[in-house]
Amino acid sequence: MDTKGRERNQYFRVIAHIFMKGRGAPFFLSSKDLDLIAAWEKTGIPLRVVLEGMERAFKNYWTKPGGRRKIHSLAFCKLQVLKTFEQHKERKVGTSKRRYERDEKRKKIKEEVQRFLRGISPSLTYLKDIYIQAQKILSRRAVKEEELERMEEEIEELLFKHCPQREKEKAKKEILEQFSHQGEEEFRSIFKIKLVKVLREIYKIPHISFYYY
Repeated sequence: MDTKGRERNQYFRVIAHIFMKGRGAPFFLSSKDLDLIAAWEKTGIPLRVVLEGMERAFKNYWTKPGGRRKIHSLAFCKLQVLKTFEQHKERKVGTSKRRYERDEKRKKIKEEVQRFLRGISPSLTYLKDIYIQAQKILSRRAVKEEELERMEEEIEELLFKHCPQREKEKAKKEILEQFSHQGEEEFRSIFKIKLVKVLREIYKIPHISFYYY
């Protein structure tokens, strides 16, 4: 996969993950949700701006008093994403604030990596070396986020490669019920996102990308 393809895959993968996490319940992205993500990407909305808008949408939702309507689609976040994008084009965030937030994220990721290595399951020893490497990178004063991004992709590839066939078949069956109308390439992406997400939840496997924190 070329650089552009990896970036696009990351864009879809991270938004899907954060939406499922914010919704607070299992969920499959619909074709309309995927079209909306594609529209944001085509518009040129940076991933971090999309995530900020989603965070605002969920914060408003969970702090609003009274009854709450169910969240049925990613369109729930659309207004806040667009508002955040407009603000993004106008504002200038101070360098010191960005540095502080980045250091806090690095600290959090490092703690999660250390936790994972202390209690790593024997069935996940194929991930040990890459998490030890991530720990070393996160201990540096200057951390290259691009390096962690590449390793995040490698972790997902390893999870997919070593996943038991029965888990793959189970996930594939569930996804086919809702996404059989998708093209082959999009179906593969959805399948991989779902399968890796399930494995991360089962084994408490932390992300090492700054995008998730």
